[in-house]
Formats: sequence, C-alpha cells, structure tokens
Amino acid sequence: MVPVLRVVGPPGSGKTLLIVSLVEALRSRGFRIATVVRREAIESALLDHDAARQLDAGAATTVIVLSSGGRITMERAMALPGLREVVASLDPSIDLLLAEGFEDAGYPAVELSPPGGAALVTDSDDLLAVVSSDEIAGAFERFGPGETNGLADLVEREVLGGEPDVSMGLEVDGDPVEAVGFVRDVIAKPVFTMVEQLKGVGAPRSIRLSLRRRGKGKG
Repeated sequence: MVPVLRVVGPPGSGKTLLIVSLVEALRSRGFRIATVVRREAIESALLDHDAARQLDAGAATTVIVLSSGGRITMERAMALPGLREVVASLDPSIDLLLAEGFEDAGYPAVELSPPGGAALVTDSDDLLAVVSSDEIAGAFERFGPGETNGLADLVEREVLGGEPDVSMGLEVDGDPVEAVGFVRDVIAKPVFTMVEQLKGVGAPRSIRLSLRRRGKGKG
C-alpha cells in the first residue's frame, strides 16, 4: 500500500507551503506524489475562483490532487485508511501520499511549529520531524518551491525506504561541514554530470575532488 506522510500544524503555520516545496523536491528526484487536503485545511488563496467559491459554499470537504495534476473534490470527509485506498485506485503509480489536515494516528507526520506556538500535538511514535514555520516561509520566499531537500532526504530514507541518489562529504580547511539538501544538489550532481562527459570516464560511482586557492584566506 502506498506510504502516507501527514503534515500537521495550527492554521497559518505554513503547511501548504511545506507540501508544495516537498512535492517539488521529491518530484525532482523522480518520485510521483499525490496530495490530499481536508476542507478546513485548504487555503483558498491557492485555488482558482470557482473552486474557492465551491468550498465557501461547503460543496467539497476533501480535495485530492493526483501525481498527474488532476484534482478531485469529495463532498464528504474520509479517514486516511479509506482515502489511501481511493487515491491508490485512482493513481496506482504514486510513491507517496502527502496528507494535510489529518490527525489520524499511526502515520508518520511532519509538524510545523510557529514562533511562540503551543506544544507539539503529534504523538512521539508518529513524529518524523519538526519544521519551523519561519524557516519554511523564508526558504520559500528566497528560493521558491523545492528548497526542502534536507527534509526530502529524511522522507526518502525513512518513509520511502531509499537513500538519496547522490551523497557528498565536504571539508573546509580540514574541518567537516554538513553538505545536504541544496548545497549537495548544486555541487555534487553537476560535478557528476560534468565528469561523465569526460572521455573514457563512463559513469563513476565516486569522485574525489580537491580544491585550493592562493591567498591569505580568512583573518
């Protein structure tokens, strides 16, 4: 059965922004992602005028967006077990279902935490990660959707049962520096692509690159 990841948090905490960014990040890695949102969790500003008018009138309680981009509205609420079966039957090739506005226990969850917000509501057994509302809003504003690669790494490893397709170790002046997410993607992947174009190299599994510059450096 298709895995489910819940995105939870108080109204206005950035759940929709996180889902948009996470969908973009995972799709760029080749995963097919569907989403499901309960009516009370939908931010109507992200919908077209007709859809927003229908929701205001109470015409739909659940919105499903398939991996193809197709959207289905349902005039009743459903628990995640039933919704997962419905989505899987409509979109059999999906790799992950992201669910916003669902409190069903037993499914991993990412919780948004606004500054000065209340204590976390997700059971510790389900909690995969806690994301600062300010952090996701700032990343979205500066980089646009997709800049959640560190979280995407975690989801790929813990929920989808895989590992990122490219890993990277980085040392600066002999000190190890964390290199995941955006940093890894803009350095490691282009280096692999460029090296593969070199005559006689083929498809290397690992590359060791040493960079040094002249000058006094810091201080």
